[in-house]
Amino acid sequence: MSSMQKKSMIATAAIFCCRFTGLLREVVFTSLFGATGALDAFLTAFRVPNMLRDMFAEGALSQSFTSVMSKVEKQDGAAAAWKLANRVCSQLISLMLIIVSAGILLAGTFMQALYPESARVVVEQGNVATTTFRELRTNADGLKEAVFLAPSIPGWLDSQSCIRLKTAEQLRPGEEKELNDATVHASASDTNGLSVAPRSYMALATDLCRMIWPFILLASVSALCMGALNVFGVFGLPNLASAAFNLTTVGAGVAIGWVIDPAFGPEALYGFAGAVVLGGLAQVLVQLPKLKQKGFRAQWDIGLSRRAGRLCFTDEHSRKVWMLMLPGVIAAGITQTNIFINTSFALYLQPGSVTALSGAFHLWQLPVALFGVAMGMVVLPSVSRMTLTTGDSGREIAEHLAKALRFVALFAVPSAIFLSLWGEEIVSVFFQRGRFDAAASALTGSVLSAYSLGLLSYAGMKVLQPVFLALEKPWAPAWLALFAASISVTLNYLFVMVFRMPVQYLALTTSVVTTLNFLFYFLYLRHLLGTMACRRVLLPGLIRILCAGLLLGAGCYAARYFLFGGFTSWTFLERLGSMAIGGIAGAGVYGIGCLLFRVPEINAITNRFLRRRKA
Repeated sequence: MSSMQKKSMIATAAIFCCRFTGLLREVVFTSLFGATGALDAFLTAFRVPNMLRDMFAEGALSQSFTSVMSKVEKQDGAAAAWKLANRVCSQLISLMLIIVSAGILLAGTFMQALYPESARVVVEQGNVATTTFRELRTNADGLKEAVFLAPSIPGWLDSQSCIRLKTAEQLRPGEEKELNDATVHASASDTNGLSVAPRSYMALATDLCRMIWPFILLASVSALCMGALNVFGVFGLPNLASAAFNLTTVGAGVAIGWVIDPAFGPEALYGFAGAVVLGGLAQVLVQLPKLKQKGFRAQWDIGLSRRAGRLCFTDEHSRKVWMLMLPGVIAAGITQTNIFINTSFALYLQPGSVTALSGAFHLWQLPVALFGVAMGMVVLPSVSRMTLTTGDSGREIAEHLAKALRFVALFAVPSAIFLSLWGEEIVSVFFQRGRFDAAASALTGSVLSAYSLGLLSYAGMKVLQPVFLALEKPWAPAWLALFAASISVTLNYLFVMVFRMPVQYLALTTSVVTTLNFLFYFLYLRHLLGTMACRRVLLPGLIRILCAGLLLGAGCYAARYFLFGGFTSWTFLERLGSMAIGGIAGAGVYGIGCLLFRVPEINAITNRFLRRRKA
């Protein structure tokens, strides 16, 4: 196993802890609050600052900083690298204080733009046979009210009940409608049904968003710490810091939420919002001892001066970090805005759609983070150093990337097969408890299956994207992401607003766009480097991996239809045991397939083992 693969496996193990605790966090959320409008409000509120975290922290800033700091450390030594870290950190904190302040002030505007307007439902008892729509009116407080006549008033209806204003505007006076409680019925069973939500959650989402905003500052500083440690070959601890965030969010959130509301109603989510900020603080604190051990000493150094009436960088290297980051922010911003837009489209679908997207997305990202992100994290510093060497560096970098992509595919292919064919069963094991029922498992599982179609491409993207920074060609991902995002928004609008398709199609759009984005990255890097070592390194191994994946797919398909009937009605232990046995058996089938088709990575491990036995 190469040094790159060993470092990748260390990062993978740490990221597994991070993602596993992230899933634990999602399990706690769904168990306490279910796939409901209240949890949708929390996830929507978290989406705004989290989008900026992915743009500034875990995306462009971390990667551009790692690329520049790696070169500074190699050319000028560790002291110069830490001086650069202090300057960039000081500049980052100053910028984030401005962004956090603006975010808190504009939280209401963000939520108003996201949430569809609602109208209160008013039911008046009358001498009618069925519930009929009477009128849409504006009350004395300026609120819209949809008035219905009914033979009796439903017991679950109260003064907070509402429907979407757009739906109410489409009703005609005298039209017969059946009113369904959205907390019981996920969607209307026919065209005569209306889903009535217990309340409009826009105000709750606005309050939660304001509370969560400081998290982006702490998360950005944490990502800078991660980038610095990666430069010095530390890949495990920075990723374990995210596990500290998840555990703090769960522990503190449950404790504070219980104090606010022991029944864990919507108001308990305020406790989890505060816990998100505490988790961000924990994420920074766990990395500080290792940073000090490596030579870091905190010092405020803004690295800016006023010249000719404007601010200028005093250091060329810190300037390069931000110049490289700018196109990365645009690229990441386009991608994250696309996810953000997906959330807004999901708000127009049945209640719980945002929760289904979020839960499936976390499960989908688990293998991506384990292998794609981990490999990309290891590739960036090494490729950055390769660009400083003379000779045929393009061919050397291409072969390095081809081996990295092949290694990622070895794990991404079986992951995609498991998530695609066993999506509902996997969701059921992780999430089905408390208020998250079998129907929610079925919905989230179908979304996960749609996401899984783009898993291999997404993992490959995570390997290739940082390379553009190492080559100092940062604008290419920005333009490619803009093109891909325009396709995504168009498809989402057609699927949801025109054809009224369910939430699964939002995930399918993500898979399609992710695949296109990977192809754009791959072809452009091939143009820059002159080769991607496809025929000699990448394709022979990838074809063998796909053949082994076909054997696994056949086994998973047979198991689902012959052994997993009625899976979501089983007890938790039965579901967990069956998944464990099925997963082990599937891994065995895939391993045998890799040996039969002589996958290079597996061959290298077996040959080394045989040599040791002979010795």
